[in-house]
Amino acid sequence: MNFNIAKKSQSKPKNRVGLDIGSSSVKIVEIASSGENSSLVCLGMKKASSSIQEPLIEAIKSLSNEIKITSKEAAISVSGPSVIVRFVSMPKMRDDELKGAMRFEAEKYIPFPINDCIVDHQILRTIDKESKLEILLVAAKKDFVMNKVSIAEESGFSVSAVDVDTFAIANTFLKSPSRAPAGKTAALLNIGSNFTNVGIVRDGALCFARDIAIGGNDYNQAISKALSIDIKSAEDVKLSPKDRLQDITACAKGITNNLLDETRLSLSYYENQSGRGVDEIFICGGSSGMPGLEVLFQEAFESKPVLWDPLDFLNKSSDSFDKALVEKMRSSFAVAVGLALR
Repeated sequence: MNFNIAKKSQSKPKNRVGLDIGSSSVKIVEIASSGENSSLVCLGMKKASSSIQEPLIEAIKSLSNEIKITSKEAAISVSGPSVIVRFVSMPKMRDDELKGAMRFEAEKYIPFPINDCIVDHQILRTIDKESKLEILLVAAKKDFVMNKVSIAEESGFSVSAVDVDTFAIANTFLKSPSRAPAGKTAALLNIGSNFTNVGIVRDGALCFARDIAIGGNDYNQAISKALSIDIKSAEDVKLSPKDRLQDITACAKGITNNLLDETRLSLSYYENQSGRGVDEIFICGGSSGMPGLEVLFQEAFESKPVLWDPLDFLNKSSDSFDKALVEKMRSSFAVAVGLALR
């Protein structure tokens, strides 16, 4: 949960791996960092036949061999209904007192027993005048986290850190030349398979995080039903509609409108809490290129969203990765890149 992207100068590059274990695919990014410069060493993505452990482990092992990963220490992340993120204010107190207090505070927000959870926090800001602390609080179901750790370890990796998807996306964004200028507020939407991660960033810090239970699989199911085709064919035509563009746009509209409604609620909540609106929306993820998505976002928010490239700040001079994959699926790697920056 460290959003400070400033790194100490290093005498030689140190490779880091981000392992994004999704519900339908796995993504791996290896980055070499030296001082403020980061280079893409290798990356890859592979579909898994199922979201249970064994197929995911096989997919990770296979992908690691294919792209020739050189480091076996990886950061992973979690998201979804088993993860609770809250931004809370607390009275100033000693660190040892705060740790206990945060556990009691977490019980106000989590819908499952506190003893079944891993709880962590980070102080974001100290308000001396009010003698208060602004704190990022995270609670996640222990078995859910340990399942992800187990998948990574069974795949041959040692886990260096467990992050949250939205935090990783924010880390990537804050390195990007596309990031919002000082004083401006940016909303980040990563449209994944099952969830859309929503984060709001201002002045180099994440100040809102939420997962919306709408994603690429919802689009696939709508297309499959409307066009009477199987799910695999629906995903293929979604990504490359060709002469079926009008049909796909019509199929996607209902799902997109639901996503827009939930996004609007998130942005309104942030504005009510902070007294500040969002200046610009950035979208990425495997379904961010859906036909008609950009137009509907522009109509809903009266401004055109930025289709953001999470790889834009990386040096890509190496010949050790698939250039065609980078061109085709670059928007899908926001989480994995952010994890590799840990």
